[in-house]
Amino acid sequence: MKYFLGSFLSLMISISALAQNSPGADYLSLGELKLAKEYFQKVLRQSPAEANYYLGEIAFQEGKTAEAKSYYEQAIAGNPESALGAIGLAKLQLKSDPKGAEDQLKEIQKKNKKDVTVLLAIAQAYLDNGMKEKALEKLQDARKADKKSPYIYIFEGDMLAKENKPGDAAMQYDQAINFDANCVLAYMKGARVYEFINRKTATDMLKKVIEINPNYSIAYKALADVSYRDGFYPDAIAAYKEYFKGGDYTIEDITRYAAAEYFTQQYNEAKTLISEGLSKEPNNFVLNRLSMYTSADLKDYAAAVSAGDKFFSLPKANDTIKYLKQDYLAYANSLSETGDKAKAIEQYKKLIELDPSNVDIYKEIATICANEKMYPEAAEFYKKYTELGGEKIDAQDYYQLGLYYTNAGRAAKADTINVSAEQAKAKSVEFYKLADGAFATVSERMPDSYLGFYQRARTNFELDPDSELGLARPHYEKTIEVILAKNDGENTRILIEAYSYLSYFYYLQFDKTKKAEDKANVKLYAEKVLELDPENANGKALFEFASGK
Repeated sequence: MKYFLGSFLSLMISISALAQNSPGADYLSLGELKLAKEYFQKVLRQSPAEANYYLGEIAFQEGKTAEAKSYYEQAIAGNPESALGAIGLAKLQLKSDPKGAEDQLKEIQKKNKKDVTVLLAIAQAYLDNGMKEKALEKLQDARKADKKSPYIYIFEGDMLAKENKPGDAAMQYDQAINFDANCVLAYMKGARVYEFINRKTATDMLKKVIEINPNYSIAYKALADVSYRDGFYPDAIAAYKEYFKGGDYTIEDITRYAAAEYFTQQYNEAKTLISEGLSKEPNNFVLNRLSMYTSADLKDYAAAVSAGDKFFSLPKANDTIKYLKQDYLAYANSLSETGDKAKAIEQYKKLIELDPSNVDIYKEIATICANEKMYPEAAEFYKKYTELGGEKIDAQDYYQLGLYYTNAGRAAKADTINVSAEQAKAKSVEFYKLADGAFATVSERMPDSYLGFYQRARTNFELDPDSELGLARPHYEKTIEVILAKNDGENTRILIEAYSYLSYFYYLQFDKTKKAEDKANVKLYAEKVLELDPENANGKALFEFASGK
């Protein structure tokens, strides 16, 4: 369907005040469509033609052509002399009736051939329809009309930026500033491309905008966003604080501001912003994530679990939205802290599903479980790590596995609330045997280190706490042998422990056999204890016993 513009063309006059100093126009040019829409809706009564044209441009960028058409028509209804409204309607006609639309644009240009604003609007109409060559022609016409207009260079810079030519775009924005040192839009545009060339130049340009116009609030937003993206969170917070004073901020702004506060460990401040954001958009994915993180870091684990329940129940808008490692960690740790260990383990396992090839994740989860005193689970995950780690698994890894099994054994032995004492003991024995196996591997791989032998001695003592079977004896003997071979004098405490065990073991043997050899060993090892610790009470008692007739 053609748009009948002929009746309007004879009424066209130059309207060079295209609100090029309007905050709303700048919002639109900078891609801040929500802010632009809010601004022009506010000024609709004062400037209906201009506001409706811009609202049409916003609708066009959002892909709402029917809505755009309505706004352009309202622009003309508000002011029959509105060249902008007519340009908007012609733009919509360029694809369906290129000749008719071009004829209309030529007529508009004829009436406004010295008006850079109108010429650039025509160029934009062509560009929006993918007609770059025509757009460049109109850009040249604008240059002929007034080569000193900064908006010509901004327009060209925008074209180059969209073509992923930041260096060339930056040159055009610099040229705009050269012709108008106070053109804040040129600084804003320049900062965007310089961010990827020289961050300091970008921030300096934004600070220059604020210097030129301290009330130009969107500059604070841009400065905050640049600082946020580059990880300069304190700078981002300072800029967001200024920007938020104006009240024209979006949910995305709240999200970034809250994240900056979170990343600088300002958890209470982050929580306040998160609450504001969720009051406006309860199902915002990122804000719900931050809510869980923040509550967890504030150690409000019940609130973190509640936030996590909601976060993981939210539908994901598209396939690009993914759960992060930290999502599962924060949720799992909070579940563990509130006593829901089983559900916490479920989350840790989901963490593994994120990247099954990442063997190190098993080690990380084991460490987390151990910190939460979930030793059986820690051992389970660490065992999987040793199984999948291949050549990088060394003796130290088996040593750590053994420690996890040992702690699991102690925890199982103490758990007489959920199971009977007999069941608790049986479970602990199971873990101690697994620990012994892990420490045996340490001994095999590091025969010159006492660590594996010593831990085997301690583990076997747990399996034979009365020392009746002497399960720990060969391992304490080997511990002594390795330590003495090195003669470094740094393991006195361990030697005392080993000698004390052996002295007591032979005491028990003598009590059963009455063999002089066993009694002699009681005295031998008691003497060794007293050599290292003359005041050792057990050593004295055993020595006195063995010295008696």
